Amino acid sequence: MSPNYRFYVKAEWDEEAKVWYVAETNVPGLSLEAPTSDALLERLDCAVPELLELNGMLEKDHMPQVPYELMLKRFAESRAC
Repeated sequence: MSPNYRFYVKAEWDEEAKVWYVAETNVPGLSLEAPTSDALLERLDCAVPELLELNGMLEKDHMPQVPYELMLKRFAESRAC
């Protein structure tokens, strides 16, 4: 894996299910959901390096911290106060 390779995760809010879910990513096999953005971040911190190792993109003995960009998308409505 190139040291300049950047991983990203785009998460969206599912209003009906009341969960954040991974809507788009370049991490092979990543599919998660969680009730809060903090809970999703916690799950991602474990899943991202594990999946990269399983896909042969990281060596298990040399697993550095894996930087990734997390983008959260949630639609909202507001009214004037």
